[in-house]
Amino acid sequence: MTPTGLHETGGSIASDVYSNSIYGFSIKIPPGWVVLPSREPKVATQDAALLKAAQISRPLLVITENAPLKKSNQRKNIQIIATRMRAASGPTAAQDYLAYSQKTVKEKGMDVEYLGDPQEVTVNGQTLWKLASNEPSNGVVQHVEQYVITRESILLQFFLVSPDEAGLKQLEPSIQSLEFKATAPKTVTKGSAKKTKAKPPSNSKTQSSDSKPQ
Repeated sequence: MTPTGLHETGGSIASDVYSNSIYGFSIKIPPGWVVLPSREPKVATQDAALLKAAQISRPLLVITENAPLKKSNQRKNIQIIATRMRAASGPTAAQDYLAYSQKTVKEKGMDVEYLGDPQEVTVNGQTLWKLASNEPSNGVVQHVEQYVITRESILLQFFLVSPDEAGLKQLEPSIQSLEFKATAPKTVTKGSAKKTKAKPPSNSKTQSSDSKPQ
């Protein structure tokens, strides 16, 4: 059996729910679907090129419907990709990323049809940005819904992919099930508190850089 790489990126599946302990989220997946080995992103090639050039990107989950008689580009699938940004993300980072993707695709003349502008959506109290597109793949047009959210310096992308619009609608309950864990506040340990209170030697004229606030 080919390793899926789920555990290497903090992922696990139980009772048709994918959970990620590193990035702190869970999402329901269609029952009976097959997990594929995580390699390079299989859709949104324009995004893959952008991420590979500028940041560190890693696929977390690639899962497809269990339909062995269909070609790979004729099966519905869900993909999740995490990207570590070069700096902490601002409040408009997700929207800016999608807008930049659109601009790059247009400038390079890539064969991708975006269906409108990025839209803000709310899922279980979390704000995501959504962008729909049609992308040809070996003679088949794939209908794609891309959802993006940033958490600190991490950009997460959720792709719903289907060879037809009806199939895309069937995947929307998965994104609506997306839930994030609350970020735990940082605590100061007793050891670190003692170090903070320690006084420098009386003959010291300069302050140690360790005592500067982070």
